[in-house]
Amino acid sequence: MADMAGKRGWGSSLGVSEFAVISKVGFHPVGQVLGAAVWNVGDTGGEECPYGVQVYRREGTTTGQSAMGMIRHVQAPQGAAAIGSARPLVSALYQARRTAIGRMINECAALGGLGVIGVELTVGPFAEGSLEFRAFGTAVAAPGVARRGTPFASDLSGQDFTKLIGYGWVPVGLAMGVAVGYRHDDWLAKGQTRFTAGNVEIAGYSQLVGQVRRDARNELDLDLIRMGAEGVVVREMDTKISQRSCPIVPFGKDHVVEATVLGTAIAQFARLQPPPVYGIHRMSDGRRREAQAPQQMSVSLEGEEKKEPAAEPAADEQPDQSPDS
Repeated sequence: MADMAGKRGWGSSLGVSEFAVISKVGFHPVGQVLGAAVWNVGDTGGEECPYGVQVYRREGTTTGQSAMGMIRHVQAPQGAAAIGSARPLVSALYQARRTAIGRMINECAALGGLGVIGVELTVGPFAEGSLEFRAFGTAVAAPGVARRGTPFASDLSGQDFTKLIGYGWVPVGLAMGVAVGYRHDDWLAKGQTRFTAGNVEIAGYSQLVGQVRRDARNELDLDLIRMGAEGVVVREMDTKISQRSCPIVPFGKDHVVEATVLGTAIAQFARLQPPPVYGIHRMSDGRRREAQAPQQMSVSLEGEEKKEPAAEPAADEQPDQSPDS
């Protein structure tokens, strides 16, 4: 990084139009920056199943007993109570992403940049079942502007970054919300997925994806509070759905949902006048006008224009040739 900072040349992952537009607000690239972390996810924290604990193990709320008092009936969990949360997995996903972003920001600081724009945050498989988290972007700087504190990171494009600065807002950092939840495929969900059930909503699946997305959104709000930002511009909301064998119920299945919300946290640094709003004017009065017939022209073989003779007037339009006229 020190060798790159001492050279006049720089690299950039921005497009030509992005490079041109950020110069309008006084920024220029100083180099490409990268942060990577390979993470082994061992403990997911999903060894339990709310349905299996309460119904299969009969550790839940008893709703009644048989006439002989030998069999206990346990109420199956409903709504949010039926959804489990893999907190250790969520913590690992956060820590791995933050590690990759932090290393990218450190490279930006070594190059003397104010922040990183156009960040691409990807997750891919690695050897031995591990995952690689990578953050890649372009560090930018502005002549005469000194950095105060940690450089920012933003996934906004060059055009969006320019508009943000022009309206008096500045990126603070990348805000994330990650949530992982699982739900057992109970008898109701199985019945609603059969072909004979017809076109019906699978209530359990709807509750699962809705709850996990709300959890991810809540985690995003907490991330904004930690950064001290005023808002977030969300550009990506990804949901991954998979299936696993239930750890409690033999031959049972659970559905697992991982929701990720990623955006740029922003804060206002100046109250600028909004750009003028131009009114909408009607281009025509909406009525069709008959076009005037153009004068017919002809061209002779010599290339000279000749006007067509005027048409003879109609009989009722002939001028009066009587002697009294």
